Amino acid sequence: MHKKLYVTAFAICLVLFMLMAGCAKKNVRHLASDVCLVTPEKTTKEEVLTYLGQPDEQYEMAEGGETWIYYDVNKSALQDTPYIGDKIGDKKYEMVKVMFGGDIVRTCVYRLLTEEEFKEGGLAK
Repeated sequence: MHKKLYVTAFAICLVLFMLMAGCAKKNVRHLASDVCLVTPEKTTKEEVLTYLGQPDEQYEMAEGGETWIYYDVNKSALQDTPYIGDKIGDKKYEMVKVMFGGDIVRTCVYRLLTEEEFKEGGLAK
């Protein structure tokens, strides 16, 4: 009798642990607010790395310039629901394009894209 009770208690604890682990917060980017810290003609590459982290894509440009692309997917909590999550609501894609001239930011653009716009290339290409 006691053995069944221990097995049941262990199973309940295991399920609770798995649920809590699944609900653990992921690292979340805040591109919309963090991009406000980037000031064209003043902010350096090192500062951009501090504010936004490593870029998702990088491109070398002519004349020593460089472009960094950041993007993140915003979706509702219901979209993480197994099996039906993809059918609920729309995903929105945040994108930031930072263009450098040497070590200094020349331009910085933030856009919120639909899934179709993101797939068509958005700012990334």
